[in-house]
Amino acid sequence: MSIELRAKDAAAAGSSVRTVSKFDFAEDTKVWWGGLTLLTNLPCGNELPLATSEIFCEGFLENGTYIRERELPISRRAVPTLIRKNIHYIIKATLSVGRPDRHGEEFKIVAERPIKIRSEQRFEPNPVSLIIKGMSFSIEKDSVLPGEVIKLDYKTEGLKLLTVDLVHDTNINCACPKYAKVCVHIKKNPPEILTTVEEKSPTRGYLSVRIPQYAEHSYNYFWEPTERTHWSQTFGAYSYWYLDVTCTKVTGETIKFQIPINIILPPTGDEGLFEESKAKGIILGKIPPQAIEVLVTQKDKNKLSMHVTNNTKQELKGVTIKVVGIKEELFETASYMLGIKKLPVGKEVELNYKPREKNVQSFQLSLEDNEGNIINKRVKLKS
Repeated sequence: MSIELRAKDAAAAGSSVRTVSKFDFAEDTKVWWGGLTLLTNLPCGNELPLATSEIFCEGFLENGTYIRERELPISRRAVPTLIRKNIHYIIKATLSVGRPDRHGEEFKIVAERPIKIRSEQRFEPNPVSLIIKGMSFSIEKDSVLPGEVIKLDYKTEGLKLLTVDLVHDTNINCACPKYAKVCVHIKKNPPEILTTVEEKSPTRGYLSVRIPQYAEHSYNYFWEPTERTHWSQTFGAYSYWYLDVTCTKVTGETIKFQIPINIILPPTGDEGLFEESKAKGIILGKIPPQAIEVLVTQKDKNKLSMHVTNNTKQELKGVTIKVVGIKEELFETASYMLGIKKLPVGKEVELNYKPREKNVQSFQLSLEDNEGNIINKRVKLKS
């Protein structure tokens, strides 16, 4: 029993990543769940799932190969891969099955693939000028590349010393139900002064502040679930830069203020970044829904018999048939799945389904095979 997982190694936040999973069963198997998850690890070590796609629900699968294609959406608010912050992502394919030697126990088979999530926050350069207590300060633009020099022009009177610090403030934000907003695993770093320049008895001129070549770019990412499945769960990271200016007057008075700046990334080719990833080896299904015949009958008081017939002109391989009961034409009941290694032309397969709730009169049936054919049918119970 094994899983083979294929997907692109990079994707953009706000898009999706297409995956192809191949499940090989050496014997008939009781399956509890199978699917894909896009996740990262929080500073405490716990996993944070960002997206999940189900492939198998509870059911019984014959021995054979089942190939499934799925797309995992990537939230536009997802914190991208940040090596300096140790933020990485993986796609995990999981199969939870019953132990053949121990009734009622399960074991899991897992396949993982790393993926890099990209997200670039763009900053438009703007000039900055301000006047404070008769003094004027200005910079030509507030967005610069690593290695560039910022020129702070000034006109002052009565100053003894003008000091400018280049400050970097960067941290991870993480909150969860267990620790609320105070996580014992996060050590908040204080703002760091990277460069200091000063001028004695300044009147008119400029100070040059060079941005280090290794400077981390500016960003502010903040993720929270769109559905409140993880109450109070948030995850974010930020990188702020600013000039901390201190004016010391001859009278001893001190004036302090900050000028926010942005460190931007060098231009990169975005070709292919937002293109739809195409998985290889999957043929889009062409089977019309009417080519699959479904008949549901009451077998006994607590069991239904569903007969699914392949009326297509081709043998279907790696077929799964998922059944969901619909109560009061609105509410879904527990689902069940049957997997068939091969379904020849004209052949019929019988699926015995036990509704776990009363008054279920209609069903949603979904058939899927290795060629990417997906057929959904709504059927009603016939006595």
